[in-house]
Amino acid sequence: MPMTLQSSAAPDVAQVGNYYYVYYSVSTFGVQNSAIGVARSSSMDVGTWTDLGSTGVVSSTGMAYNAIDGNLVNDNGNYFLTFGSFWNGLQRVRVTPTQKNGDVYQVAFDPSDTAMEGPYVFKYGSYYYLFFSKGQCCGYDKSKPASGKEYRIMACRSTSAVGPFVDKAGKSCRSGGGTKVLESHSWVYGPGGQGVYQDPTYGPVLYYHYVDTRIGFADGQKKFGWNKINFSSGWPVV
Repeated sequence: MPMTLQSSAAPDVAQVGNYYYVYYSVSTFGVQNSAIGVARSSSMDVGTWTDLGSTGVVSSTGMAYNAIDGNLVNDNGNYFLTFGSFWNGLQRVRVTPTQKNGDVYQVAFDPSDTAMEGPYVFKYGSYYYLFFSKGQCCGYDKSKPASGKEYRIMACRSTSAVGPFVDKAGKSCRSGGGTKVLESHSWVYGPGGQGVYQDPTYGPVLYYHYVDTRIGFADGQKKFGWNKINFSSGWPVV
């Protein structure tokens, strides 16, 4: 599969040393012909990115996972890429950080509903929080899901970057666990595709896309949203 920034989606940027790395996904929608690529820049300025091509994290028909939605985790100089969408859930693999450097293993899965994707790991205090999106992400104007089955943001946590991750009730994230962080409410519908940013003024901020039901349900009408996160209970509350 050609790896080009021009045909990519789901970017995730991380700083490692003196460089910024952007991880991007190249995929055929709805199937497993997917790969995660990476580009590098010393400044993030337009025109400074060098495309390094595939990370070696790829998938094809019949594999246990779908190689999209990569997110880099830096655990004291040990680097891991968390990724995945549908099929056997969310996965983790050690990286260099530009190349796959270990075996892929599962960190989250719901055997009763495989609609989970977009993992993002954020360390706060003593815990690593695994945020992910669950439910139907797109096409609400053509096929609206049953109430509660639209996109929503979930979380599990672990004291280790490599897991195991559990939800607030202690249920394993590999057995359908997950605590709701943000779901549809009022005119906000289907929030997901999230990440977390440590803002110097507001502290941890959850960012995501959503549908504003007052405007329309088409994918092209989605909005960008953000909320401050309160971790005082040990769990993310927005």
